Amino acid sequence: MRALEGLRVVLFGTIWAGPATAATLADFGAEAIRVESRAYPDPFRYLMSQDRTNPDKGPFFQTLNRNTLSVTLDLSRQEARDLAKRLIKICDVVVENQSPKVMKQWGLDYPVLKEMKPDLIMASVSGYGQTGPLAQDIALGPTLSSFSGLDSMVGYPGGPPLGIHRAYFDMVGAMAALFAVLLALRQRAKTGQGQYIDVSMAETGVTLLGREVMDYVMNGRSAVPRGNRHPSMAPHGWYPCKEKDTWITIGCGKEEEWRALCEATGNPQWLEDPRFLDSYSRLKHEEELNRLIGRWTAGYRPLEVMEILQRAGVPAVPCNDIPALFADPHSLDQGYFVSLPHPEDPDAFVYNNPWKLSETPAEIRRHAPLLGEQSRYVLCELCGVSEEEFNRLVEEKVIY
Repeated sequence: MRALEGLRVVLFGTIWAGPATAATLADFGAEAIRVESRAYPDPFRYLMSQDRTNPDKGPFFQTLNRNTLSVTLDLSRQEARDLAKRLIKICDVVVENQSPKVMKQWGLDYPVLKEMKPDLIMASVSGYGQTGPLAQDIALGPTLSSFSGLDSMVGYPGGPPLGIHRAYFDMVGAMAALFAVLLALRQRAKTGQGQYIDVSMAETGVTLLGREVMDYVMNGRSAVPRGNRHPSMAPHGWYPCKEKDTWITIGCGKEEEWRALCEATGNPQWLEDPRFLDSYSRLKHEEELNRLIGRWTAGYRPLEVMEILQRAGVPAVPCNDIPALFADPHSLDQGYFVSLPHPEDPDAFVYNNPWKLSETPAEIRRHAPLLGEQSRYVLCELCGVSEEEFNRLVEEKVIY
């Protein structure tokens, strides 16, 4: 039996955070149902697609929504909202990552749903949370990394912030929501009562900055862009290798690792160099040190450097691009990527679930849903809509 078998989840959401929460629950056996619409399709259905007219060809959507089902309802219509409530009544969990006002406008906010189903668990994942001065502001992943302070640290010393330009906080928010849902399910098992979960992606992002927050609180220092430099480790960085645009990542956090690096590279004289005698000295003379190490790494391929240094006990790994990661022996052995043929892409791969449970492992069971693929199953078999009513609702574009 799968860990979450028997759990039913309904998703009102698009893009990343909400779908990632629902799909991860589905990986462990939950039945996860997306409510979406042709009137306002998920932009990720088209992201990176070579056919912007087909909502089923987006490769990012395919990997992010595996194991989920799709029912199409135009929630601007009252009949569609009534059908959504019928669906929610037979679900355990609602996940949504709409703007904070949207669920209330639809009459599907938690106070309404709680009256209808007291044991319901509802998780809202939004940019800044459901309350506070910024609650109604528009948020995207890259803007959240700026708000949290992370972007201010990404760049070169003395230069402007460059930022990360990735929506990492969407996935961080999704994992926070997932954890909270599991806690709420445990509490419901003891009390029979559901509850509401408010996840702010901005706040989850701040939790990633513990070192910098504590440095400010305790020492009054504000973190600034450092390029590839680490605040306390040297050497630490990305060094050029023999072939063009290939790199090796090396970090020495302990004195024994530094000594091992000097010996393994055939440079024991660095141990006697007054510029590199201890970690503080190496930080002060980091540019000279990096030039020396880069001169040595440039004579080897990344895997060769990794083998030499790892054998000596020095943390080192190639800076992989995505094709290299797909070909990496460790990622292949551990199944980082799974072949998951899709009706619109028979050669599709998706990333695997990273949690390895010995007794109830995650399972990628089916491809991401075609838009509205399970509308008939969800509405007729689960919600009791008659065939005649279903056909009428399709014709009137309530189911749309």
